[in-house]
Amino acid sequence: MQDISIRLFEGAYTFKPRAEQRMMLLALAAMVLQMSLLLYLIIFKTFATGLVVILLLSLLVPAYFISSVWLDKRPQYRRHLTLSAAGVRYRTRFSQAEHEFDWEEVDLVKIELFKVIFVLKNEEVHEVNLHGIQNNRVLHEVKEQILQYVRLKSIDLN
Repeated sequence: MQDISIRLFEGAYTFKPRAEQRMMLLALAAMVLQMSLLLYLIIFKTFATGLVVILLLSLLVPAYFISSVWLDKRPQYRRHLTLSAAGVRYRTRFSQAEHEFDWEEVDLVKIELFKVIFVLKNEEVHEVNLHGIQNNRVLHEVKEQILQYVRLKSIDLN
């Protein structure tokens, strides 16, 4: 069986070119606002507190855009669930350590509506939320993949 990696972050399986267009438009508008405010501050030499605050707040949009581009280039820092023939690897929070265990360690698997719970033989419980998967068809396929691994490894299912 092939390895499957499931992204668990917001907008993971949605069609979002419109959102990207809006974000580009917001980033462009913020850059224009920054340049115009900077020119105003340089020309008139009036460093009003309100203008500086607006300038700093307008920096948030490009910062968000740049961070989202950075995360798209480095998906290993994002939340994910990876199923392989050897075991399970997942990260539930951004940039935290990954949790990893083998299928032989799993005693019970519970599949709920938006959650998968792995109960290990040493009583450890690993809960993986699937809320980031916004497409119902993909969510169903993910659950089917998990069920296939559970059946293949003869693990109890609840």
